[in-house]
Amino acid sequence: MNYINWNNPPEDISGISFKDLRRLYGILWKMLQECKRMKGATESVLSKAAKGERAAKKEARHLKHDMIQMTKKQKARDELKACGAWSGAAIGICTLTWQGFEEYGAPFPQFMVESEWFFGSVCWIVTLIFGWVAKAFHGVD
Repeated sequence: MNYINWNNPPEDISGISFKDLRRLYGILWKMLQECKRMKGATESVLSKAAKGERAAKKEARHLKHDMIQMTKKQKARDELKACGAWSGAAIGICTLTWQGFEEYGAPFPQFMVESEWFFGSVCWIVTLIFGWVAKAFHGVD
C-alpha cells in the first residue's frame, strides 16, 4: 500500500483505494467549507472598505464644492485690511488718549506730552502691542 500524504493528495488517483478516496473527499470537503468561510469574510471586509471609500469620496466632493477659493492677491488684500484696521485702532487710541492728556492733564510731566518723540514712541509701542493681539486673535503662529 502506498503512503498517502493527506495534506497534499496526489493528482493521479489510480492505485488509491475507495476507502482512501472517501477519506480524501472528506478532507477536501472540509477545505472547501473553510475556503467558502474565508471568501465570505474577505468579501465582507472588502464591502465595508468600499462603503467607507465611497463615503470618503462623497465627502471630498462636497467639501471641494463648498470650498471658497481665494487667490493670493485676495488673501494679501484681506490681510492688509486686517493689519490696517488693527494699526488704525492702535493709533486712534493713542491720539484720543493724548488729546485727553492735553485737555485734562497727564500722569507724567507736561514736556513729555508736548514731545513728538515721546508721542511717536508710545504710538509705536501701542501698535506693537496691538500687532501681538491681532496675531493671537487671528491664530497666527
